[in-house]
Amino acid sequence: MIAQLKGTVSSTQERFVVLDVGGVGYEVMVTRDLAAQVKIGTSLTLYTYLAVREDAQELFGFSSQGHLNFFKLLLTVSGIGPKSALNILDVVQPDDIRRAVTAQDAASLHRLHGVGKKTADRLVTELKDKLEALTSLSQVPGDQAALLEAVIGLGYSVVEARAVVKQVSNQAGTLQDKVKAALKLLSRS
Repeated sequence: MIAQLKGTVSSTQERFVVLDVGGVGYEVMVTRDLAAQVKIGTSLTLYTYLAVREDAQELFGFSSQGHLNFFKLLLTVSGIGPKSALNILDVVQPDDIRRAVTAQDAASLHRLHGVGKKTADRLVTELKDKLEALTSLSQVPGDQAALLEAVIGLGYSVVEARAVVKQVSNQAGTLQDKVKAALKLLSRS
C-alpha cells in the first residue's frame, strides 16, 4: 500500500499531478482545485489511496490526512467508487457533506454534479451512523474509545455502545474482558 508520497511536481493536468519521487513519476488523481493550486517544480506531499482493480491500479491523492479519511468514508457507501468519491470532493467540502448528512438533507447532495437521487439518499442514510460513530470516538477518552469502537464494530448502534461503555469502562481487565462484559449487558436488554 502506498500511504504517502513526497516529491517534486513534474507535471499537472486537470485531474492529476505527476509527482517525481526519487526519479519515479507517480500519476496521482487529485481534485481539480488541488491540481490548479500546485506549481511544476514545487515540493508536494500527498496522502494517498491505491485503488486496485482487475484492469488498473490508480492512486488518489489528498493534501491532508483528514481529506483522505473522508474519501475512505465515502467509499464505504454502496455504489460509490474512488472516482465518484473524488468527483464528490471536487465540488463539495467534507464539512458541507457532514452538515447535509446531519440535517438529513439528501436534496442538497442531489444537486451535486454526478450525484443522483438514489446516491444522495444512500449518502445520507449510510453515512449518518458512521459520522455519529466518528464524532463519538473523538469525544471519549482514549481508553474508552477502543472499547466503544469494538462494540460499534460488532454491529451495535452508537447509543447502545455508549450506554454499556459507561458501565464497563471502569472495570478491571483487558479490552477483551470489557468487550465481553459489554456484550453480556447488551444481550440482557
